[in-house]
Order: sequence, then C-alpha cells, then structure tokens
Amino acid sequence: MRGILKLKPFYSEKIWGYEEWNLSTHRNGGSIVEGTDKTLVEVLGKELPILIKIIQANEALSVQVHPGDEYSRKYENDNGKTECWYILEAKEDAGLICGIKEGLNRDDFAKIIEEGKVEENLKRINVKQGDMIYIPAGTVHAIEGGLKILEIQQSSDVTYRMYDWGRDREMHIEKSLDVIDYEMKNHGGKIDNFTKLETPYFTVDKIIVDGSYEDNVTQEFHSYTVISGEGTITSKEGSIALKTEETVYITKDVTYKIEGKLELLKSYV
Repeated sequence: MRGILKLKPFYSEKIWGYEEWNLSTHRNGGSIVEGTDKTLVEVLGKELPILIKIIQANEALSVQVHPGDEYSRKYENDNGKTECWYILEAKEDAGLICGIKEGLNRDDFAKIIEEGKVEENLKRINVKQGDMIYIPAGTVHAIEGGLKILEIQQSSDVTYRMYDWGRDREMHIEKSLDVIDYEMKNHGGKIDNFTKLETPYFTVDKIIVDGSYEDNVTQEFHSYTVISGEGTITSKEGSIALKTEETVYITKDVTYKIEGKLELLKSYV
C-alpha cells in the first residue's frame, strides 16, 4: 500500500496510567491501519525501526534503564531502546528522572540499590509542556506522575526496572547494573529550544503549520503526530483529517501537503 496511512493505536492499561502505541510494528502490540482490519506490519510487510507512543502517567513509572542494541539482541531478542520524550501536558512543578549522580560506578550503584538509597542518587529535572528530553540507551530514568508524554523510540519493548517507589513488581537489578551508562557518555537530557533532534536511530523535527506546509518523502518514510491543533494532510490519493494525538505514516516518494493550524512532530530515519 502506497500513500498516507492513518493509524489507530494499540492501547495498554498500566498500574500508573496507560500507553497508546500510535505507530508500532512491534510483536508486542501493533497499531492498526484505519479503514482496514490489518496491523501496520501486515500492510507494510516489514517492521519499522521506530515506535511512537503516548504515555499518560497518573503516577510515577519505575526507575529504569534500557539496554543498547548489542546487549538487548544477545539477551532479549529485541532492539536496544534509545528514546525521546516530548511533554504534551504537565502539572505544575512536574519533573522527570534523567541520570544518576556523577562519579558512581557499578559497585557503587549496586550498594546504593541494596541499601535502599536510589532516590537520593538520581538526577531530577523540572519539565513543562513543550519540552523535549533525550534518553539514550543506558540512561537511568523515570517519568513522574502528572505528565502526558509523546515518546519516540527505537522499536523495542525492553525495560529493566531497578526501583519502583515501594510497589511490588519484578526487578531486573543485575541487568540494570550491566547496562547503565555511569559516565553519561551519550549526553541525554533536556534539549533547549527544541526544533530538531538527531539521534543515531531516528530524527525528530517540530513542524508548525499556520496555513500550509508541503514536503516529499525522500527518506524511507515520514511519520507525523499532531501535538496541538487540527487540519488535513493531502496527497494525490486523497485527503485525511488530522487532530491532536493522531498519527499518520507516509510511504516513500509521496508528495503531500498539510493544511490548517497545528503543531506536529515529524519522525523519520
């Protein structure tokens, strides 16, 4: 199928809120192509390297870390998981965990976990609507409650929990300790004045449309998720309405026009 595909998310309820996988070809949950009863991977006949989701965090998620490609493929039969978070909604004084205190190594952090001192050795950052945070694989992180986030990530479903605020869920301590980037070599964190994020795995642009915007897919694909407003996207195959939090996938070599008053995140590899 060639053209613009509007997607219906795969919904997953969580103890802290929910996730909607707006664009997913992952085996653990596929988005559906609107107008069909088929998943995106069935329509395309291939898996995509990225996954786009909306996270509603009513309570804090666990303190966790994701492995890189080599470790994840060896132990989990999955990709590594580098990701980024765009803040859609945030309560007053909302925050995130992004990284651990400097100067710690594997032995140090193992002792910190054993002694129950994880919280006091984390880096917290305040966030507001419109912020973008980069979370490379190996970065210790957590989403606090009172946030809605648009996450763009490698297509992976691997998470290692090391601390869960007193909740009784499975932990992955040894694997966490294996994959933490103790020196923060990959430089995650908040991106000031975000308009573009280029990672080794995907690129994300913030696109503001007030009238019309035209483009052609010279990469393997383009994907857009609306972060505010509404409008339409049109190609020679027809026109599709766009509203906040909706996602479309556009195949290679398609020329298209977006019209209306809206802000979007454009993702491609």
